[in-house]
Formats: sequence, C-alpha cells, structure tokens
Amino acid sequence: MKLVNIKISRYPNPVSGIKLYENNNIIIILYNPVDYVLDGINIINKKYIKVIEEEKEDVLKLDILNYKVSSGNYFLEYDNFTEIHDIIKYFYVQKSKLIEIGLESSSYSLIGNILKLNEKSFILNLLSTKAKFIKEERIDYDKIRILSFNNDYLNAFEYYLENIK
Repeated sequence: MKLVNIKISRYPNPVSGIKLYENNNIIIILYNPVDYVLDGINIINKKYIKVIEEEKEDVLKLDILNYKVSSGNYFLEYDNFTEIHDIIKYFYVQKSKLIEIGLESSSYSLIGNILKLNEKSFILNLLSTKAKFIKEERIDYDKIRILSFNNDYLNAFEYYLENIK
C-alpha cells in the first residue's frame, strides 16, 4: 500500500492517505489527517488534482498505517466505481448514510444525504452542525473535488440521528 499526499486545486494543504484504488477519474484513499490516524474514506475527483506525491521516507508512519489498514474493516467494492456519479448513485441507495462533499473551497464542506439523482446533478439534504436537516441543495457532479464518508464526524452524526434524536 502507498501513502500519498494529494494537492488539490484551490486547496491550500494536501490531502494525505493510504491509496486504496485509482482509475482515470478518481482516486480513493483512507484519509490520514495527522500522525497515525485514519479517519474515513475520501474519494477525490482527479479532474482537480494538481500533484500526487508518494510518501516513502516516513517508514515508521507507513508501517503503522499499513498495520491499521490490515487490521481494520475498510471493505468497499471500489472496482464498481469509475467516477463520482457512480459513488453518488451508491449512496442514494443507502438513504440514511451521510456523506461530506468538498467543492471549490477547503474552508467548508456540505454534509447530508442524497434525496434525488439527476443526469448532471443531485439533491443533497443538508445537515447543520446541530444535526438538523435545514435545506435541499442541488450539486453538480463535476463540481465535487472530494467526497468523504465513514469518518468520525459523520459517524457521530449518524449515531445521533439513529439513536438519540
């Protein structure tokens, strides 16, 4: 497995993680926000990637992260996804599953679940930081830079929505 740093257009800091899958349109990584932490899966639209660098020098970090990957449950049928649109369709079927969408700015992201699919866009039911669904937003597939799921932040919201609310 490879530890990669990905520079995304208009994002000031690279996104790091263990590369799980790559094709002509997307790259899928286990997100590594800091040190030896793995926090969810990021699917990055290659249209917005400026540079992908492989991290080879930090052998300790690579060894620890590889151990965490081998002992974790990060299964997903990556080969079934060829582009962002396929992934959005997958999450549309998973009605209660929350996703996080990164667009042109890294200073904010949109969180919610998918309500409706269109040919070139979809409708996201936006969730506030107070775990309330606040409005519906149309998002073009080709504007997505990063799609994230199964991270600690989203999992906490899912737990709250299913068990506490």
